[in-house]
Amino acid sequence: MRYNTPEELTRAIARHMPLMTAADFCDRNGRVIGDREALVDRHRRLSWSQVSDFSDRLALGLIGLGLREKSLVMVQLPNWTELFLARLAAEKAGLSLITVTPTFRRTELAPILEFARPEAAIIPRQFHGFDHYGSLEEIRPPELRHVLVAGEDVPAGGISIEEILSRPTSESERAMLKTSRHSVLDSCQIATTSGSTGIPKCVEVPLYTRLLTGWIHSQRFGVTPGETLAAATSIVTGTADALVYNGGCQLGCRIVLLDSFEAEESCAILEAERVNVIPMVPTMMARILALANLGGFDLSSIRTVVNHGSNLPYSLGSQFEQAVGCSIVQGYGSVDCGGIAATFVHSASEIRLGTVGPILDGNDFQLLDDKGREVPGGEVGRLFVRGLNTDARYFNNPELNARARRTGYFDTQELCRLDDQGNLILIGRENDMIIRGGQNVFPADVEAVLIEHPKILEVAVVGATDAEMGERVCAFVVCRAGETMTLSEVASFLGQKGLARFKWPERMEFLDSLPKVPSGHKIDKKRLRDEMEKGLKQSRS
Repeated sequence: MRYNTPEELTRAIARHMPLMTAADFCDRNGRVIGDREALVDRHRRLSWSQVSDFSDRLALGLIGLGLREKSLVMVQLPNWTELFLARLAAEKAGLSLITVTPTFRRTELAPILEFARPEAAIIPRQFHGFDHYGSLEEIRPPELRHVLVAGEDVPAGGISIEEILSRPTSESERAMLKTSRHSVLDSCQIATTSGSTGIPKCVEVPLYTRLLTGWIHSQRFGVTPGETLAAATSIVTGTADALVYNGGCQLGCRIVLLDSFEAEESCAILEAERVNVIPMVPTMMARILALANLGGFDLSSIRTVVNHGSNLPYSLGSQFEQAVGCSIVQGYGSVDCGGIAATFVHSASEIRLGTVGPILDGNDFQLLDDKGREVPGGEVGRLFVRGLNTDARYFNNPELNARARRTGYFDTQELCRLDDQGNLILIGRENDMIIRGGQNVFPADVEAVLIEHPKILEVAVVGATDAEMGERVCAFVVCRAGETMTLSEVASFLGQKGLARFKWPERMEFLDSLPKVPSGHKIDKKRLRDEMEKGLKQSRS
């Protein structure tokens, strides 16, 4: 699935979607449905004509700073309208955005700045009590000449985004953007991830990859132009990127941005804004289900929740559907390559909740054993993908690209199998698999049963090294409010559920919350393994 010329690639993309960027769709929406509300956050509401106009102003403001085609700009903003506008502005100005989530701190930011050397940054002054401006100043490289600050609190030396957005533009200035803007073949985003090693990686993302994934998601999830989409996870990554940012522009939907997730406040926003479709991670669903006053919210407008980011325990999905009255679908992908698979909203619940659906249109895949041979149908293999949705590449890192795509397919390091209808079933990452006494234990299998316990809100299963068994199964548990439990209680429950004895946790730790990787909402299992190993060493000494 290689395209030898840009013309071949363009024809391949055009078979699936219009050859328009999110900025192109935005400007079309400004002309056609300009008065319709487009973008909502806790601070402002914008129509499509305002989104089109403000993104023009921000694009021209960036160009006015001396930034030129392919100049690198780091953006580290919460889900605010300024983040949405910055993405559109970069597409219009022909710039490349290094997208960083607000949870990154000096440890994650410093190597990104050292490696990529951006000329400008767009940040909040503060967010959730953290001084983003002061922290950036401590590690600011000499190439970073401009720091643009969102909001009204702009320190000396910072450039006010509000002032840029307040400057009217002329027809001749806007005409400049017709020649500077990116096409669907260009790369406008350099995504960042903390990765499984904890070391940030930079991934160069061609626009067509996320645009195509958003286009397919909209079709598979049944999203229509009159609906309201919401994003509770960052719109610079995952399904919120593909479906809400790109898909929302493509369809001209109304988009509601949540800059943080707290279950009760988020439900109030979903109710007030009459949201129809929202991507969530399983932790968010669990937190909403745990609300004592959940029945007091009118969430009847929500018809579809898109699970992404982590494996969805079947029982959690089923309970959430029943409590909220919605359908859950799933979007599966990787920051390192792109969108891979997704379910259909009209599929049976067994498929929507138990699989991540068939491969996306424009993709191809292989399931291989440890000797590189394709596995028979229904058996577990390592997933390799390639195609239009998965064309992202590591930025300025040919060695890493070569390792990840030795055969031309991207190695997801994910273990999967196919059901008899061609739907992918995720088993877990290969490096998460626990080998206990020669027997393979997939943490997702254990987690899916444990989460059914009425006292457990969240759980993560990891392996800990053991001299006798090689590894032992260990569980980190977050109990529901006011609940406590013991290992023997868990063993009794797993016995009743019929889970094989060798899969039962032999050690448990109780936490108030599970740690997440800095780049998003995924559980940081590396940190949990490290904590478990540290605890075991201390207990032996």
